[in-house]
Amino acid sequence: MNNSYIKLKKLFKEHSLLSDINSILNWDMATFMPVKSRFQRKNQIKVINEYKKNLFEQIKKSNLLKKVEYEKLNAEDKNNFDLMKKKIDYFNCIPFEIIQKKSLLSIECEGAWRDALRKSNFNIVKKKLSDLVNIIKHESDILSQYKSISKYDCLLEKYDRSLNTKRLIKIFKDIEGFILKTLPNIKKNQNLQSLKIKENKLNEKEQFDLSKILMKRLGFDFSKGRIDKSLHPFCGGGTDDVRITTRFNESDSFSCFDALMHETGHALYEQGLPKKWVHQPLGSSAGMSLHESQSLFIEMQIIKSLSASKYIQKVLSKILKNENLFMDYVDIFNLRTVVKQNFIRVDADEVHYPLHIIHRFNIEMQIIENKVNINDLPDLWNQEFRKLFGIDVKNDSDGCLQDIHWYGGDFGYYPTYSIGAIIAAQLKYKIKNKLKNFDKLIENGEFRPIILWLKDNIHSMGNFYTIDQLLKLKTGENLTTKYFKKHITERYTNRIN
Repeated sequence: MNNSYIKLKKLFKEHSLLSDINSILNWDMATFMPVKSRFQRKNQIKVINEYKKNLFEQIKKSNLLKKVEYEKLNAEDKNNFDLMKKKIDYFNCIPFEIIQKKSLLSIECEGAWRDALRKSNFNIVKKKLSDLVNIIKHESDILSQYKSISKYDCLLEKYDRSLNTKRLIKIFKDIEGFILKTLPNIKKNQNLQSLKIKENKLNEKEQFDLSKILMKRLGFDFSKGRIDKSLHPFCGGGTDDVRITTRFNESDSFSCFDALMHETGHALYEQGLPKKWVHQPLGSSAGMSLHESQSLFIEMQIIKSLSASKYIQKVLSKILKNENLFMDYVDIFNLRTVVKQNFIRVDADEVHYPLHIIHRFNIEMQIIENKVNINDLPDLWNQEFRKLFGIDVKNDSDGCLQDIHWYGGDFGYYPTYSIGAIIAAQLKYKIKNKLKNFDKLIENGEFRPIILWLKDNIHSMGNFYTIDQLLKLKTGENLTTKYFKKHITERYTNRIN
C-alpha cells in the first residue's frame, strides 16, 4: 500500500473541505451577512487560510511528495498526484504572507465595491482596489520569474491551464472581426422586421417560479442546493452543497431567469463531478473556460433557443393560469434575442457579449503589465468602450464598477467567458449530431438526454484531461471558432416574424 500517497489524499481532502467552508462564508457575505460583520468574517477566513497553509507545511516537512512510490500508482492516481504537485508548487513559490494579504484585501475591496456600486462612485473603492492590484502584481511577478512566462499569463493559468495571451489575442481578433462584420446585417434584418413585441411584465414571484420549474427540468438537485438574492449573480459552495444567487429586475421579465439558467449550468457541472474523486484535484473541474461553457450551454444554446421559447410559453401559461396573459413563443424568442448595444455585460446579447470580454481583456492586460494607474481606470474604461461600441459610458455603475471580478481579485478570469461560449457552441453541434431530435427534446422540456450527454462526456470527466484534450476527445476537433460563428449566423440572421 502506498501510504505516503494515502496521507497526501487525506491532506488534500482537508484542504478541499476548508475551501468549501470558505466558499460558503463568501456566499453568506454576499447574501445574508450584516454589513458590520465584515471584520469578523475577515478573521474567520484568515484562520481558514492559516489551516490551509499548515496542511501544505505538513506535506513539505514530512517530505511526502518524494516518499510517494509514483511508479506503483495506477494511471488515475498518477494524474491526481501530478495535479497535487502543481498546487504544492504554487504554495512553495508564493510566500504565505502574500496569499493571506491578497485574501484579506479582496474581502475589504469587495465590501467597498458594494458600496461604490450602489452610489456609482469609483472613488469609494479606488484605494482598496489599488492595494489589491499591487499584491496581485507582486504575486504574478514571482510566478512569472518562476515559470518564465508573462505576468498576465500566470493569472490566466489559474483559471484555464490551456490559455495564454498569444492564443487569446488570435482568437479574440478572429471573433471581433466576425462580430463587427456580421452586426450590420443582423441589425438590418432585425429592423426590417420592426420587432413589435407584446411584452407582459413578470413580477418577482413569477420570475422565480419560472426559473425553479426550468431548473428542476434541467436536473438541478434542490436537496443539495438553493437559490438566494445577491448584488451580483454567482454559483458557489461545493458538489453536494451548491449555492446559486440571482438579482431580480421587475422591469425586465427575463433578466433574473437568464441569470439563474446561467448559474444552473455551473451548478449542474458541480453536481455532476466524479464522486469517486470528490475533494481531490482530479475530481475538480478542468478549468473555468469549461465551467463557463456549461453555464453558457444551458443559458444560450438551450434556453434562448426558439425551441425552448415554445416550452417556456407553456410553462408561463400555467404559472399565469391564462395563456392570453402572456406573449406567444415567437415574441418570447424575439424579446430574449434582441441585438442592441448595452453598457452592462451580464445583460448583453450574445452577439455583443464577446466585445464586452475583449474590452475587459485589453484593460486588465494593461493593468497587470503596469501600463495604467488604477486611478485612471474609469477614464480608460470609457475610452476603450467607445472604441469598441461607439458610445460613451454615463456613470461608474454602468462602467468599471458593474462587475465584481476585479474587486474580488479575479484578474485573468474574463477571457474564460468567451472561450466558454466558443466551447458551448462546439458542444451543441456535436450533441445535435448525436441526438437527432435535439430541438424537439428542448421544445418538450425533455432536457434529460442532453444533460446526460454532458454529464457522461464533460461533468464526470472532472480534471482528468486539459480542456484542449477533452474537446479533442469528445468532439473530434480542437477548439475552433467556426461553430460559434455558425450558431450566431443561424440564430440572428434568420429571425422569425
